[in-house]
Amino acid sequence: MTFHIVQVDSSRLSEFSNTPISFEVHSIYDVIDDNNEQIKLIERPLLTSYIKDYDQLLNSDSSHLWSNMDTTNWGIFLAFDATQNDKVIGGAIVEMPECALCDFRVDPSYRRLGVGKALFEYAVQWAKQQGKTKHMSIETQNTNVSACRFYAAMGAKLGDIDRNAYINDEQVKHEIRLNYYIDLEK
Repeated sequence: MTFHIVQVDSSRLSEFSNTPISFEVHSIYDVIDDNNEQIKLIERPLLTSYIKDYDQLLNSDSSHLWSNMDTTNWGIFLAFDATQNDKVIGGAIVEMPECALCDFRVDPSYRRLGVGKALFEYAVQWAKQQGKTKHMSIETQNTNVSACRFYAAMGAKLGDIDRNAYINDEQVKHEIRLNYYIDLEK
């Protein structure tokens, strides 16, 4: 498979949103923290797996979320499969000036083929080139064990947690936000 990554503008966010952002939850991390000084993630298998679909939780495609935002300085990246008429197979969005990787997705049939690694490295390199901050933040949840493993493998460090981040959303109020950080000065 041959794929390539391109930075695009916000007019292509609808293409970005066509890539599924769902995954199967087989296990979760129990989070043990000592006032955020030492955070331990202990994996616990679930008796029953389930599918978590972020777009379904939002009841729409995510491009509508960004329609009223100023995305001028954002890094919006799409991965394309060159063997499939440049089908969109993944995407990443880095919000600026916060330098936050706020959306990262790879089509399920293209996972574990290097697309996510290449997209992540592309987004990190772009963030470094902006020269606005020393770190890029990445938000995920204790229910997304695969994402946590991926970010750690890419060099991200778990920095802090928020047990109440989703308290007002009935569907995910039990989840814990995990905030990872990439050092952009390396």
